[in-house]
Amino acid sequence: MTKKDLKLKDIIILYDRDSGISLFQDFRGYDDPIDDAEWILERNPKTKGFILRPVSQEDKEGIWIGEYTHNGNTITRYEVLNDKEALETAELMARYAQRRIAERNLIGKLNIKSLKEKLRSPIVRDFKYYRCPVEHFYYTCNEVKKTHESLKEKYGDRKTPYSKVADDIPATAQCSEAVICPLKATNAFEKIYNLDRALRNRGLGEITFISPGIVQVN
Repeated sequence: MTKKDLKLKDIIILYDRDSGISLFQDFRGYDDPIDDAEWILERNPKTKGFILRPVSQEDKEGIWIGEYTHNGNTITRYEVLNDKEALETAELMARYAQRRIAERNLIGKLNIKSLKEKLRSPIVRDFKYYRCPVEHFYYTCNEVKKTHESLKEKYGDRKTPYSKVADDIPATAQCSEAVICPLKATNAFEKIYNLDRALRNRGLGEITFISPGIVQVN
């Protein structure tokens, strides 16, 4: 695909290093992916990240990916993908635009980890959040469930020193999506607190303090 011949769809997803995911529906712009992206960035100041937008050219469907930085919110590089994985991503975004799936479902399927595994894009694979977005950590982060299952398997319902659990949490979580992960906080209590909050929000379980130094993984 060439930029000149692209037909742009009217849904855009923006992944920002600091503020997380933003969605723009029914977008009407300048019929140019770079101009449209920079117009959005000027009016919604961001730091560093990338933009996904479904596009088509004749009978080919795909996605346009544009990277931006904090230096004037300009697009510094871009690419267009039209392989099978890009088509699946574009179709998923179209289903959301048609209100056939919920926003949370879309974000869950198009989280950073999933995109890095699916798309052959150096822009996407180079990306990391700085601080993990709260919504992502509480509701869609895959490491929360995995860490909880690992702790349950290791400790069962036994009462355990909270320092042991705190040491195991960052050893299990292998986040590739953020520089600063809530499960790798420097304070032991904070690691347990963060995991407990995420588990409770999803209804997966909880970590209960039995006494000041003892916890139980439920």
